[in-house]
Amino acid sequence: MGVRTFFRNMFDSATRRELYEFTRGTEKFYYTSGDAEVELNDVVYEQITISRSEIKNSSDLEKDPLEITFARDSKFAQDCLRSALEENVYVKVIKFQHGQQSILWQGRVVSVKPSGASIVLKCETNYTKLGRAGARLKFQRTCCHDLYGSGCRLNKADWGVLTTIKSVTANSIELRDLNFDDNYFRLGMLQSAFGVSVGIESSAGNTVNIIRRLDSLVDQITNDADLLAYQTAEAELEQAIAVRDGLDEDDPSFVDAQALVELKQEAVNVASQKVFFVVAYPGCMKSLTACSRFNNTENHLGFAYMPEDNPATTRNA
Repeated sequence: MGVRTFFRNMFDSATRRELYEFTRGTEKFYYTSGDAEVELNDVVYEQITISRSEIKNSSDLEKDPLEITFARDSKFAQDCLRSALEENVYVKVIKFQHGQQSILWQGRVVSVKPSGASIVLKCETNYTKLGRAGARLKFQRTCCHDLYGSGCRLNKADWGVLTTIKSVTANSIELRDLNFDDNYFRLGMLQSAFGVSVGIESSAGNTVNIIRRLDSLVDQITNDADLLAYQTAEAELEQAIAVRDGLDEDDPSFVDAQALVELKQEAVNVASQKVFFVVAYPGCMKSLTACSRFNNTENHLGFAYMPEDNPATTRNA
C-alpha cells in the first residue's frame, strides 16, 4: 500500500458520515449526505443532497421532531409527497466513523411538505406514541366520541357504500351510483380496494374530494366495459345456481347443472380481476343533528344546549 493510499484510507475512516435508512413496507432506501456513496455490509448508501435539523432531546417528545430535507427532484421524496404516506415510513439516522456505526436517531415520517426547491419530511421519534396524553372528554356542544369508535357504537360495516372508481383527477375521485345528499361523505373516509383509507373533505353527486392525493387509486379505476362484463357474469352465475338448486341431486341433469355453475364461477373470477371495489363511509359533524341522521342520538356525548355565557362570569349592568 502506498503512502498516499494509506493516508487517504485513514482520512476516509476518520471522516464522519451520516447515513439514512428509510423503510416503506418491504422496500428500503439508503442515502448518505457525504460527498461519495458509502458501502457498508453489502448495502450501498447513495450520495444525494440531503440534510437534517438538529437532534433534540427534551421532556416534551412532540416538540422534538426531526426534519429531513431532500432536493425537490428526489424520487423518494416526491413519492412521499404524493402518496407514499399511505404506508408507514420509518427512518434511521446513522453515524459512520472510524469503521463503526451508531444510531443517532430513529422514528417515523408523519408529514411531508414542499418548501421552495426542497421537500421536507417531518419525523417523530417512536416514543411519541408513548408520550402523548390520553384522550380527555370535554364539556362542549360537539360529540366527544370518534365516529365508528367504541363510544359511538356504530358498526362501520353497516354504513359502508360499496362502489367503483370511474375517474381520478388529483384529489377528486368520481365514483358510481352514489345517490346521497351533497357532503353526505364529508369527514368520512374512502377505503381503497387494498384496504388503504383516506379522509374525505367533501362530496357532491358521484364525486368525493379526498384530503390528499392517493396515487394508487389511479390503478384501481374500473372502466364501464369491465364492470358490465363482471355484472353480466355475476347474473349468469346466479341464474345457474338457481337452476341447480331447483334440481334434486338424483336428477340426471344435476351433474350438468353443477358443471355449469363451476364454469360460470370461473367466468366471475376472471371478470373480477379487472374490477376494483372501494368503500365510501359517511362522515359526521358530531352535532346532535348529525347523530340523528345515524339514529344514534342516545350515544351522542355532546352538550347541545349548553349556555352561551359562562355562568361563573359576572357582568356589570
